[in-house]
Amino acid sequence: MSRKIESVAIIGAGALGLLYGQSIKKILGEKLYFLSDQDRYGKIKSTTYLINDKPEFFNAKIPEELEEYPDLIIIAVKNHHLKTILPILEKAIRKHTIIISVLNGIDSEELLESYFPQASIIYTVALGMDAVKEGDELTFTSRGKLLLGRKNNDSDDPVLKAVFDFLSATEIKIEIPEDIIRSLWWKWMINIGVNQVSSVTGAQYKVFQENDETRELMDSAMLETVMVAKAAGVDLTEEDISEWYPILDSLGPEGKTSMLQDMEAQRISEAPYFGGKLISLGEKYGVPVPVNETLYRIIRTKEALFTSEEPSS
Repeated sequence: MSRKIESVAIIGAGALGLLYGQSIKKILGEKLYFLSDQDRYGKIKSTTYLINDKPEFFNAKIPEELEEYPDLIIIAVKNHHLKTILPILEKAIRKHTIIISVLNGIDSEELLESYFPQASIIYTVALGMDAVKEGDELTFTSRGKLLLGRKNNDSDDPVLKAVFDFLSATEIKIEIPEDIIRSLWWKWMINIGVNQVSSVTGAQYKVFQENDETRELMDSAMLETVMVAKAAGVDLTEEDISEWYPILDSLGPEGKTSMLQDMEAQRISEAPYFGGKLISLGEKYGVPVPVNETLYRIIRTKEALFTSEEPSS
């Protein structure tokens, strides 16, 4: 049975939410909206966002005022906020609602499946964007692309086709890889490398593009991820590390990773979902990850300097 997407709700008005919201709004107009709790509703609705110096306004709704359920929900919050938005999702999801999560890491889709078995979860990898959000201003030189797939890697799935067809009509580039789980781990490997190293060093993309020592440190963190992936039965190899470099070198030199942006804004980062998760899996499979243990401890110590929390595992 064919599916058609006519309304989209985005949860999370950060860099990725605004990036995708701008593109989808050109197709749907007011049927693209940000879904939030009451506290954030007024801020989103009243804010003039500057996206590459162009003013943008977005519609916003709270779940209680929905007259129709959205056909597609895009989740674009940070990992540590995912469980806090579950009450919003619970009120906005009906049978066959389509959900895509552009969160970093390898866990969000499985969590969503456990809470909302009635929904259709599309496994998603957001890759190659260099969006930087400071205050209400978003800048980027690359929108990157989204990799989409079903958990069973059925490329003929009608829900997957509906999302692919819809997003293909926007400015968002879409691909359907042969193995979406492998793609999730590959992106996670990249995050573990470039995000953590940038968070520790303060390096913008230009440093990774030009400095051999920085690239070697990033590679070391990613290589440990490959070793854990192999132990977990995921088909990552050392050659996959080199596949990241053409994307890295295409990013705006002044751009920053999301984790570096969090660190500079003194926000708690996603380190537990990157290095922290890898350390846990390394222990499970008996794979040592000393580079990631060091990066993780430095990040958590830096976070403790601007919070009242003590660094913890």
